[in-house]
Amino acid sequence: MANKKRTPRGSRCGSRWMPALLALVLCAGSASAAERYDTLTDENKTAQEKAWTLNKDNWEKAEGLLPEQVLKRVKAGDYTFTVVPIDDERFKQNLGSNYWAASEANEGKYDLDAETCGLKYKDTGEIPEHVFGQPFPKIDPKDPMAGCKIAWNFYLGNQLGGGVGATFTLNGVDRNGEFRRVKMFLHINGYQGRIEKEENNPEKLRATSISHAMEPADAEGVNILTQQLNDWTTTDRMWAYLPQTRRARRVNAATRSDPLAGLDIFADDLNCFAGKPEYYKWKLIGEGKVLAPIIGPYSLPAEKTGDTRSEVRIPYLQAGYETPGNEGAPWTITKNLTLVERPTWILEGYSVDPYYNFGKVIMYVDKDMGRIYWKNVHNRAGEYFYTAMCGYHFSNNAEGNYGVVTPNMVMGVNDKTDRAALGGRYDTQFIERKFDPHYFSLRALSRLSD
Repeated sequence: MANKKRTPRGSRCGSRWMPALLALVLCAGSASAAERYDTLTDENKTAQEKAWTLNKDNWEKAEGLLPEQVLKRVKAGDYTFTVVPIDDERFKQNLGSNYWAASEANEGKYDLDAETCGLKYKDTGEIPEHVFGQPFPKIDPKDPMAGCKIAWNFYLGNQLGGGVGATFTLNGVDRNGEFRRVKMFLHINGYQGRIEKEENNPEKLRATSISHAMEPADAEGVNILTQQLNDWTTTDRMWAYLPQTRRARRVNAATRSDPLAGLDIFADDLNCFAGKPEYYKWKLIGEGKVLAPIIGPYSLPAEKTGDTRSEVRIPYLQAGYETPGNEGAPWTITKNLTLVERPTWILEGYSVDPYYNFGKVIMYVDKDMGRIYWKNVHNRAGEYFYTAMCGYHFSNNAEGNYGVVTPNMVMGVNDKTDRAALGGRYDTQFIERKFDPHYFSLRALSRLSD
């Protein structure tokens, strides 16, 4: 039976919007009415010729390959997935041979602060200003710091592109279809894990971002600036600009664990974890294989549009509520998402911030690529309530030496309320190697709404 589609509606502005928009800026994606792109390469199309369908009729084939809560929904008919066999070595080359060469050269170069999980040089104990490649290319599962090392491999891999940006929407979806929609853009500049070091970093940041809310009308003009300092102990600095007051004020970074204006998605769902590695106590609790959500599965072309900028066109991830005749959950992805089988570490994380709302968080992390594909979240009382599926795409330039991985979507599902939110699904992205440093400033934050 097709789902009844609702007319999207917004949310009230004010105190309720503040934590929501802080979180919104950390989720990338777009479900606009713009042209949809069919940009899969011939290599991707060839790989998908061997695809098979996972659904309620053969759900047993995914036993041990999906989180329990997700497998239950496959069995119930909520989810149908396209599974694509891949060449694991070819898949690794999505990040480029230069990345793996740098990772190999990093072996033995870095160490960790045992108390904070902070990264440092092994010989001097100083905090590195720039690291390209995995700082810990070899993980010993018996190492008590293995979880923290895996977290650092993941974190630095997030910044390979340097600067990135996209316009996106966030969609609240329940059994009746879409009930809320917010549109905005997010621009991010990463300093520490990028391919080449950015020399202009006077504030000694790891990353910075700026966002602008575009619609609905009651959210239009709300802007957020975030700065992440390159140290072991400080929390992110965040400012929110409200057009009603024409002022920017400082806000608490712990709002990453607040729901977005009543939606079932959180700021920490970007990349399945959006904070510093130092924000969690990490523990490696297992390893195995998982079906990982990917667009591709091989790199999409990054087309050069300027001296420092490239654009990536991405097939749109269509959802169930947008698909006539869909019989699965309205929030399931029905087009252009593929699952690939990948070896994973299973990490347990627990926030050290007493104002953070999550308790135990379980993450499934690719052993090679460092991506978190699935995240199970428990509240502070230890009760499970939420699973996030984090999907990615890879891109590369014509020379094949600028491999970038970018989060493209989050499907956040609240199993207590049986509803979800979709963050992502944007169909164009830019990669910027050299942002104007004045762009990420309080002055720019207020002028976005002029």
